[in-house]
Amino acid sequence: MVQKTTFSAVAPVIVIDDDEFFRVAMDAVLGEWFGTHAVVTCATAEEAVEELSGGTDFGLGLVDLNMPGIDNRDLLDTLKAARPEIRLVVLSASRSREDILMALSAGAHGFISKGLGIGEAEAAIRQIAGGAVYVPPFTPQSVGAAATGDTGGQPPSAALAALTPRQMEVLRLLVAGQPNKGIARALGINPSTVKFHLSFIFQTLGVSNRVEAATMGARLLRDED
Repeated sequence: MVQKTTFSAVAPVIVIDDDEFFRVAMDAVLGEWFGTHAVVTCATAEEAVEELSGGTDFGLGLVDLNMPGIDNRDLLDTLKAARPEIRLVVLSASRSREDILMALSAGAHGFISKGLGIGEAEAAIRQIAGGAVYVPPFTPQSVGAAATGDTGGQPPSAALAALTPRQMEVLRLLVAGQPNKGIARALGINPSTVKFHLSFIFQTLGVSNRVEAATMGARLLRDED
């Protein structure tokens, strides 16, 4: 059953989770945090696709992994296909490095652990809603040293392992001096997609701007070659 609650506010949010208690909790806290005028909660992927295919312009989608009857990657691909512009966020109990990288490579704008405190979760969701890409702060089985740009004495490939093949292409073009529009033209993607990839690259390499990313990227790529 799809439940809807109306609030006075900005962009609607969809929550996709087979845990009824969690859906009810998120329905309440999202309205309290953001005052969203609509929070839609769905228990299955089918319900979510039906909602996303309708006329509502959702701004944010919070989705759990391991939903019944569908592979995690297929789930994210299906949701993005139904509403390409939505800022999709995985909200999961998983701490698996593979799950984090899979979600980000599928176009999710963040991966938030259900184990985060309520304040940290709110801050993470606010970051994503504001345009940032959020990567979990914990290190066990996650992006670990690669997220800080510190290889810890390991080969350079360890620092680049968190990047998808597409992000490696973006990094190589950044190192070559291409601007965002040039990268977009070279790869046949939108400039907004380039910005998304760069946000993750910055976090992965532990840098804060294009110059630092290009400098570190040039060193890592040279050492790897």
